[in-house]
Amino acid sequence: MSSAAGPAASRPNVSFWTLQLGGWLAFGAAMALSRLGTFPLGYMAATKGALTLTGLVTSLGLRAVYRPMLRRGATARSLIAAALVASCVGSLVWTPAANALAALVTRGGYRGGASLGAPLLLFDGVAYHAVALLAWSLLYLGITHHEALQAERERSLRAEALAHRARLQALRYQLQPHFLFNTLNAVSTLVVERRTAEAGRMIARLSDFLRLTLDGADAEEISLDEEIEFVRRYLEIEQVRFGERLAVSIDVEPEAGGARVQSMILQPIVENAVRHAVARNAAGGRLSISASRAGGVLRLAVTDDGPGLGGRASGGEGIGLTNTRERLRQAYGDAHRLELLPGEGGGVRAVLELPFRPGTAVVSRVERDARVPAAAPGGAG
Repeated sequence: MSSAAGPAASRPNVSFWTLQLGGWLAFGAAMALSRLGTFPLGYMAATKGALTLTGLVTSLGLRAVYRPMLRRGATARSLIAAALVASCVGSLVWTPAANALAALVTRGGYRGGASLGAPLLLFDGVAYHAVALLAWSLLYLGITHHEALQAERERSLRAEALAHRARLQALRYQLQPHFLFNTLNAVSTLVVERRTAEAGRMIARLSDFLRLTLDGADAEEISLDEEIEFVRRYLEIEQVRFGERLAVSIDVEPEAGGARVQSMILQPIVENAVRHAVARNAAGGRLSISASRAGGVLRLAVTDDGPGLGGRASGGEGIGLTNTRERLRQAYGDAHRLELLPGEGGGVRAVLELPFRPGTAVVSRVERDARVPAAAPGGAG
C-alpha cells in the first residue's frame, strides 16, 4: 500500500501529547492549590504528583480502548456508553494505584496509604476520580472527532484541487498538437472519401471527449461505468489514428461498474499504455482493461503487450502517472495500491486497487447518446 506518512500525519500526535501533558499538569496543580495551607508543601507535591501520574497513565489506557472504536467509526451513542463504563472501571484502577504510590513516596505518611488494607480507604475517591476520567474521555473524544473532521475537510479540498488540475492537464497533455492533427486528418480523409456519416461520428466523438473532460467540474467522484465510458471515447479517437494496430478489450464485472471512483483516475493509466505499447510499435498492440470486486476492494487492471518495463524510456513515470499517484494519496490515504508489473508473456500490467465504495450505477450522457461496444473497431474483445 502507498504511504501517506509525513508532517500532516504527525500533527495529531503532537496535539495529543501537548494537551495530555498540559492538561494533567493543570489538574495536579489545581488539586494541590485546593489544599494549600492545609498540609505541608512537600507532602502536597508528593501526593498530588502521585495522583496526577497515575491518572495520566490510566487515561492512556482509556485512549487505547477508544482509538479502535474511533477507527471503526463507532456511533456517538456507543462512544458515550463506552466512556461511562471505561471511566468507572478506570477509576477503580486509578484510585488504589494513586493511594499506593502516595503511601510509597511519603513513606507511609499518606492517610489513605497508611491503611491500605482497609477497602473503604483503599478506594476512597473512586466516584470523584470517575467523574474526572469521564471529563477527560469526553474531551478526548470531542477533540479527536473535531480533528478528524478538519483533516477530512482539508483532504477533500486538496483532492478537489488535484482533480481540477488533472482535468486541465488532460487537455494539455492528451490533446497535444499532433494528436489533434492526426484526429482531424482522419476526419478529413473520411470526408474526401465521401464517408460523411463516419466523419460526422468521429467529430461527435471528439466533441464528446472534450465535453467529458470539461464538464462535471464539481464531481469529485463518478461511477466506474462513467470512467470506463470516458476511456472508450479516448480509445475510439486513438482508433482513428492507429486503425487495426490498436486492439482493445474491456471486461467490467456488473457489480464493479456501479462503484464510485475518482474522476479521470483510470484514463491516464490507459493513455500511458497506448503511448508506450502501441505508438512506438510498428505492428501496434493490444490493450486489455478489466475491473472486478474482491470483498471491500475494487481491482482495476490495464494490460498491454508492449516491450515491457525495460523497454520504456527512462526519466520517471511522466506527469500523468505522477499526478494520478498524488490524487490517490490525497483521496484514499494508505487504502490504495498502484503498481506497474511485468505482464504475463511480456508487456506491462498496471494494477490499481481502491476501497470499494458502492453507488448507483449511472448511465452517462454520452452512453445514452450512443453506446460503444467493449472492443474498439478493429480490435478483439
